[in-house]
Amino acid sequence: MERGLELAVLLLEAQGGVLAGAAPDVAAVELGRLLELRVTLVAPDGVVLGDSGVPGGDVRNMANHGGRPEIRQALEGESVVLERPSATTGLRSYYAAAPAVRDGDPLIVRLALSLDPLDAHQRSLAGAFVLLGVLGLGGLAVGVALVERGPRRGRRRLEAALVRMAGGEAPELPDPGELSPELVPLARALERGMGEVADRMSELERERNDVLVLVDSIAEGVIALSEDARVFRMNQAAADLLDLDRPAPFAPVGTLVRHPGLREHLEESTILPLPPREFTLGGRHLLLSSRRLEPGGAVVTFLDVTELRRMEKIRRDFVANASHELRTPLTAMRGFAETLLEGDPPPELRTRFLESIRRNSVRLQRLVDDLLDLSRLEAGAWEAAEEEVAPAEVAREAWAELEMEAELRDIQARIEGEEVALADSRALHQIFRNLFDNALRHTPDGGSVQVEVEAMGAMLEVRVIDSGEGIPSSVLPRIFERFYRGDAGRARGSGGTGLGLSIVRHMVTSMGGEVEARSRLGEGTTIAFRLPRVAPE
Repeated sequence: MERGLELAVLLLEAQGGVLAGAAPDVAAVELGRLLELRVTLVAPDGVVLGDSGVPGGDVRNMANHGGRPEIRQALEGESVVLERPSATTGLRSYYAAAPAVRDGDPLIVRLALSLDPLDAHQRSLAGAFVLLGVLGLGGLAVGVALVERGPRRGRRRLEAALVRMAGGEAPELPDPGELSPELVPLARALERGMGEVADRMSELERERNDVLVLVDSIAEGVIALSEDARVFRMNQAAADLLDLDRPAPFAPVGTLVRHPGLREHLEESTILPLPPREFTLGGRHLLLSSRRLEPGGAVVTFLDVTELRRMEKIRRDFVANASHELRTPLTAMRGFAETLLEGDPPPELRTRFLESIRRNSVRLQRLVDDLLDLSRLEAGAWEAAEEEVAPAEVAREAWAELEMEAELRDIQARIEGEEVALADSRALHQIFRNLFDNALRHTPDGGSVQVEVEAMGAMLEVRVIDSGEGIPSSVLPRIFERFYRGDAGRARGSGGTGLGLSIVRHMVTSMGGEVEARSRLGEGTTIAFRLPRVAPE
């Protein structure tokens, strides 16, 4: 009775077992068949839910069992086996009852065994036992022990398998040939249940791995925090943005993040709904968005907006610089034109005003042309042609266009090197023209400009060297930016647009090369760029 009661409770509480989803009356009949005992399922209020001993399973007319001794003790949480007369038949019986939980609902399972048939059977056998004698009794005892040994071992193995399966393990079931016939259906039902559980666990594991791969593959940083601000998940992007190694599970966020404002924001996000906020960390601009979880904790995403902020600054600087550069010649032209319209100045003054208007209009035209060139380069609308070009020859052609100005200021040029590059000849001409124009603008009278072409492996390095005033080291990294000038007043006074070096950089890059500036204040400047080299045959 005790073993049967334990097995009945296990079968009722097992998820996915042979009784899963069965109605109480059906479950009672199935348990009675398996255990070969009368099984009654009783609700906590004493109402009979199912009884294997009721014909047709109709228990609606059965009396409330809440007053039965074994039911009262089972409602108090005890498992009990006792002997008493049946309240229905008056026959002496054994009753065993225990509490159970099925699909989240409590109930009482009771087993019953009438003793009167057993007593009658024992009395009928008493004479036979006397006649058989001591040897017969001994032989019968040995036979019964041998017969019961196999089923008892099978039941114990099934019970152990049920317990291990309830704990989440995958136990090994006995072979059906080792079990008694009445236990084979139970073993097969357990095998099916184990297969379903294993399939479901595998599916959950695959889904979990897919989610982890997805989280790790996104570019945004993601941190999942527990309700006490401990990190229980962090993807690689978040670790890179915060410059961290992947932390141990449930490490406090305060031990990982040193930035006080960021640390406070992460800790508060687990208890309060916070709006998006931007932090600057190690030169990076990070935009944080958080979402609280139920019942506690939060998921925080990190978006690196450094490039966006840099582009916004470039745009603001470009608008401000372009507006200033356009305003200066337009203001001068307007002022001189209004002066000419308002009166009749002397011829010398009139000529000077018109010359200033012409000079500013040329400067304005050059500025617009440079802006258009730079716009085409940055938009990718220009593609460099691949030609075999001698940079020294192109440099001589570009210098010839400025030679008159150079002679007036006694500036000498020297161009050396006969190597051949793979480049766009027109673009290379414009590069030299911009670099020579800059060199003349910043080289004093009597100075010099030198061009050197030198092979460096698969590349060709071209250096334009002037003997001008040089560039301070503090501003050298920025001279290729649009409109940037180390000496803004002098450059504007000499007619520069501030776009020449930016155009040079884009053209050299488009031809597969790179450009850099080398200079010391008072020692001249070298602009060096590299292009693919055509190896001599």
